[in-house]
Formats: sequence, structure tokens, C-alpha cells
Amino acid sequence: MILYTIYPLEMVLEEESEEQTQEVEIKAGSVSLMCQCLPGGEMKISRVISTNPQDYLNPQWQPGKTITR
Repeated sequence: MILYTIYPLEMVLEEESEEQTQEVEIKAGSVSLMCQCLPGGEMKISRVISTNPQDYLNPQWQPGKTITR
């Protein structure tokens, strides 16, 4: 089966019974980042939202990376 979607695979395949983690959108310069809130004030980047292709190549905004706000 092939799914053509703009949503991350985790969001498409997650079960409704799982506890929803809170996601927030933050701005970092000209880049918008979707992040999951973690304990201790840290955030885990889950998605990069930008129209500039160079932003997706920036290791600073790599999905899965943990940042502090």
C-alpha cells in the first residue's frame, strides 16, 4: 500500500489509544519547527516547516534533535 500524505509516518500510523504528546510550533529565525514538549523545558524537533530548501539541510534543525527553549 502506498500513502501519499504530508503528515509524518508516526502521525499516520499512531493508534488512538496512545497518549497524545503536546506539539507546539516555534519560530527560529525564518524557520518554523514543530516540536514535542519534553520534561525539563526541552523540546524534540519533529518537523521542519520552511520554503527554503537550505533549512532542511541545516543540522541544527534536524528532526529528532533535542533543543532547549
